Amino acid sequence: MLLNLVLAVPIFSGLAAYLMRQSGAKSFAALIASVQTLLAIYLGFTGYPQGVSYSVEWLPQFGLYWSLGLDGANFLLVLLTPVITWLAILATPDDTPKLASYVASLLLLDGFLSGLFLSQNLGLFYIFFEAMLLPALVLIAGWSKVDAGKTALKFLIYTMVGSLPMLLAVLVLFFTGVGGESLEFSQMTLDPDKQIFLFYPFLLAFLVKMPIFPLHGWLPTLYKNAPPTVTAVIAALMSKAGTYGLFKVGLVVFPDAFSEVSSSLAVLAVASIIYGALTALGSDSVREVLAYSSLSHIAMIAFGMASLTINGNAGASLQMAAHAVATGGLFLVVAVMDRRHLPDQLRRFGGLSKHCPRLAVLALFLTLASLGQPGLGSFPAELFILTGTWGRFSVLTVVAASAIVLAAAYLLRWYQKLFTGPEGTYRKPDDLDSLESFLLSVPIALSLVMGFFPSWFMVPVRLWLEGKL
Repeated sequence: MLLNLVLAVPIFSGLAAYLMRQSGAKSFAALIASVQTLLAIYLGFTGYPQGVSYSVEWLPQFGLYWSLGLDGANFLLVLLTPVITWLAILATPDDTPKLASYVASLLLLDGFLSGLFLSQNLGLFYIFFEAMLLPALVLIAGWSKVDAGKTALKFLIYTMVGSLPMLLAVLVLFFTGVGGESLEFSQMTLDPDKQIFLFYPFLLAFLVKMPIFPLHGWLPTLYKNAPPTVTAVIAALMSKAGTYGLFKVGLVVFPDAFSEVSSSLAVLAVASIIYGALTALGSDSVREVLAYSSLSHIAMIAFGMASLTINGNAGASLQMAAHAVATGGLFLVVAVMDRRHLPDQLRRFGGLSKHCPRLAVLALFLTLASLGQPGLGSFPAELFILTGTWGRFSVLTVVAASAIVLAAAYLLRWYQKLFTGPEGTYRKPDDLDSLESFLLSVPIALSLVMGFFPSWFMVPVRLWLEGKL
């Protein structure tokens, strides 16, 4: 029953929030996200480390069962989804136009993402994969300050190019019966010769959603134009729909096909790692640097999965969570700056630490978390990825490791341009208030816990992987 509540609470509350008055909607949405967080934490403790499951018939004639489960593959993402949404809601300015609709859409996006991560049926997984697009498009089209329609349309086109072939593959799997009579992950068995042709549509959808080079065309536009609190949720969580899909569907439903394309995926991932890092290094946009940084770090996750090793995939799973925390936190920094009407051009900045010392300290922690500083979440994750990939892709591993140096270059450049040196040409802002300081401290605390105690989070992941690899 708790599994149903984790996704039902934000979905039904989100629908109710559309009807609320503007003044109370934000507090209501924050309360709902906090309740969902407590439910997810309780569920995590009760199911640790083996997991829990729930399944009833829904539309069995179409292979659809209402099958939900908490396991090593989704453990971290289910816990983090309501936390990141809660932070985004609290960081949303009170003067946001149509505030009730804004936070309601965030709750719906939260609920559909939770449903996606908990789904144990391929048909149900696809439904949530498509459903999460609706509130995301509403948020992008309704509240982007620049080119809202074009930004939403580009995101829609890219998503449809990826997801429509996946729908066809799901229909083929059911109507031809090649995967069995049911679309349950645990019951699907495909002939190795047929897997590859059916896996390609799924692979395309997941690579677009991550995204990964060269399917990333929607990413810089959306990350620059969408409200930063929306971007925080998309960068931290919605991008994980692609990595998690590759992780779960690839290893469970299409293991032979995944193995066959793993070498090509590794090459594509490393190319994306380097491309994202170099583009971030040359950008003058505050948001664009973070967009291409996210592209590079997401590709590192894909690289770990391509290794098909316990260490590589366990590191990729931990990096999904570490990236969600660090990148989500950095976009909350952007949200704080946006509230103060600060510019997006790095060349206009400098000396911000003189006016915002608390922001400078907290932003430094989040910057270090993103680039993989020892003691923070990305460090053990990337270490596991690189040790896992070394056996199969030694040359590519060396190239991928060099991107860590590039990450230090572009992220420290980003931080230095903003906070150090002579003052730039911007209106002098006030420092963080107590709520903003708290909001930025939460992802830092989570990153510290993952950095110092990674084994807490790796146990369920490794147990799950031992049954799949």
